[in-house]
Amino acid sequence: MLAIQEWQKWVLRQLICEGIHRSIPESQLFREAGRHYDPNFRIALQSLIDEGIIMVLESHRQKKYLVNFEMIEVAQDMVNSNPKLNRIKAIQPFMPEPEGFVYWFDNNQEERKYRRQNIYRFYTSKTDKMEFAAQLITQSMSRSRTLYMGSLNNSGSYIYKIWRAALELSDKSEDGTFILQDLQDRERVACGNNRQRGKIGIAIFKKLGYIQEIGTKGNSTRFKISGRKPFSVTLDEIFTYSS
Repeated sequence: MLAIQEWQKWVLRQLICEGIHRSIPESQLFREAGRHYDPNFRIALQSLIDEGIIMVLESHRQKKYLVNFEMIEVAQDMVNSNPKLNRIKAIQPFMPEPEGFVYWFDNNQEERKYRRQNIYRFYTSKTDKMEFAAQLITQSMSRSRTLYMGSLNNSGSYIYKIWRAALELSDKSEDGTFILQDLQDRERVACGNNRQRGKIGIAIFKKLGYIQEIGTKGNSTRFKISGRKPFSVTLDEIFTYSS
């Protein structure tokens, strides 16, 4: 559960976006909080209203919130207070869930090896459990984004091509192992210029049990195909497609 103080900062960040003060409908504010909503959200919101820091406007039975012009400096001080807290997980920006997808997991639930490792939030399609999307969560909302991976049931999708590359690398390796860099070099287009989709693919395959970590090569983790695979994708189909 997020602390009340951090919810207050989050609400004020929505209303003071890159120096622009705006009003936000109540429905949008709750939607932005998404699955992160907890009882402290309402407490924080009400406390900001009680202290006169934000105002409530009502029109056509719809509530809107905005920062009280006379309290802007107070609001900005609250947002900028204790900069050390700005680097912790608790106040990462919250993004609304991708339309048509449901939450699956995020890599903060697992032990991350490096403090600065990116935070990813993973989703599956409501209509195809083999279709995936992932949100890259950064300190700057403008840099946070959703990456759509497509479905393992679609041979033209990013995730299918990355899985095919993993099988090819495993087949050609003497010990059946590969590292992320091998995957990115093998399938540059699907992994993208910034290589984010390759990292997302690895995380998805690990979660599904399709690959396993078996050691390291320098600073890189080595992976091996576990034997499990998408029911509709066989090794013969992979190499027939790639030939």
